[in-house]
Amino acid sequence: MNHSIRPQLVLPVAIVLTVVTVVLVLVFSSPGWDEPEKATAEPTILPSEQHERSARLEAWTRPATTDPKAMAIGYARAIWTYDTAKHNFDDWQDAVSVFADPVGEGPRIARSLLPLLPEWQQLELHHARASVDYITAEITPEMKQLQQSAAAPEGWTGFVVHGKQTVVLDTETIVADRQAAVGVVCTSICKFWSATAQIKP
Repeated sequence: MNHSIRPQLVLPVAIVLTVVTVVLVLVFSSPGWDEPEKATAEPTILPSEQHERSARLEAWTRPATTDPKAMAIGYARAIWTYDTAKHNFDDWQDAVSVFADPVGEGPRIARSLLPLLPEWQQLELHHARASVDYITAEITPEMKQLQQSAAAPEGWTGFVVHGKQTVVLDTETIVADRQAAVGVVCTSICKFWSATAQIKP
């Protein structure tokens, strides 16, 4: 009896297996089958990451130069240029710190001419931004005297830098003269050394 049943079962089972195989082939080879996997492989850019990428202003670029005057002017531009809509206070501090040698007190001194945090917060409230033009760097007699002093480090040059800063607060525009005394050391590539808002040494 078993011999008569087996041939009758072989044909239906073969048909079922063939149908299942065709269905599986169609499902796995369809174009949309692996789309969810591809979609998860693509990186997602969050708004905060886009903000970080655009946080550094072009005016903050540290010059790679052996010219101390160019370094002094570059530092002045960095401390007098900001935009509260494009970056935060840490971004600005980090950018100015890069002008100095990372070892020692240089970065802290470089940041010393920036506003304090409460002042920055007030600038943010007024959507403030500032740019600077007509930057000059002059070696005054006082700076020349300091340069010749035995206390000056090797390669040190001092400048009095001036610039005309344009500040926009909400809808108000203010133009102000800025000045600072800046010391630069150039043994090979120039680095920020010191700065003060007081022009007289």
